[in-house]
Amino acid sequence: SSGINAEYGVPKKLLRSKNTFSDFPGCGGCFAKGFLSAESFIDKIMEKIRVEIERTDCCMGFMLVHSLCGGTGSGYGSRITQEIKSLYPEMFLVNVAVLPFRTGENPIQSYNVLLAVDKLQQFSDMIVLVENSVVSQELAGKQKVSMTQVNEKIVSDLQILLRNCKQVPKRCAMWEVMKIVCSVPTVKFCSLGSYHSRNMTENIDRSVRAIKQRTGFGKFKSLSGVVLSSDAKLQLLDQRLESKISKSFNFVYWNPFPVEFWCCQNKQPGINFAINNGRIGESLLTETDNALLKFHAGAYLHWYSQYNVGKDEFDNAFKTIDKIVEDYRYSCR
Repeated sequence: SSGINAEYGVPKKLLRSKNTFSDFPGCGGCFAKGFLSAESFIDKIMEKIRVEIERTDCCMGFMLVHSLCGGTGSGYGSRITQEIKSLYPEMFLVNVAVLPFRTGENPIQSYNVLLAVDKLQQFSDMIVLVENSVVSQELAGKQKVSMTQVNEKIVSDLQILLRNCKQVPKRCAMWEVMKIVCSVPTVKFCSLGSYHSRNMTENIDRSVRAIKQRTGFGKFKSLSGVVLSSDAKLQLLDQRLESKISKSFNFVYWNPFPVEFWCCQNKQPGINFAINNGRIGESLLTETDNALLKFHAGAYLHWYSQYNVGKDEFDNAFKTIDKIVEDYRYSCR
């Protein structure tokens, strides 16, 4: 794995130092500056990625984890996504993109989300959308939620993409999830979640209600999904449990086989799930509505025009988001 960060030393704590790249100035929280700045360093970045590819026996694809709030995550993340797809068009490309808190981390975060999602929709095969606000709400039962707890929850949710399962070949879970959950290119967003309880099989109804309340998936239609069980009892899923879990995700009527159930070995009993749900379209619409208000007022546009991102790029990005929302509403009818 490789790491790119404008803050010196941050990724070196997690990754091999040879494959980290932080020799560039900050991006000022602006997508345009990050996207343009990446052009000067893209060859060095791709060289580090090439080294990682050659370390593997068979590279099947890539997973990029980045934020959509600041300039590095949205700008560099989008440019690297574009370059990877250009150089390795036959390989799978999954983006784990983190939406910022709705209360605001950056005055131009809605612009960054808008422009980054426009690029990801063009080049990514699956976009795993992680919403910081939603994760915080799921943890709201605790008196005070720290960023450490939020990050731990996100890592827990990501296990469905990384864990070996009996139903799929070794180390292929991510690509199988992508083929099942995001089989339609126009609606290729995915939400992850998890629910862990020791007595899940004894209290099925309570567990299903908890899943619906925590995720909010039940309010919107779901297109498809994968449920991963790590409980020995749940590995023998009977029709009653399978039916109840399926209903909690409110799958569309036109998909005869909307969900697959997998099992794996894990010390912590419970389930992980990857769902393509209509709530994703509404979440994107909320972000772009904020961007649209600022755009019509002409707010902060000079931050982007100085890096050659003008009104045409914004208009195209708004059209892309509108098309995504329209496709989700049509598919989830």
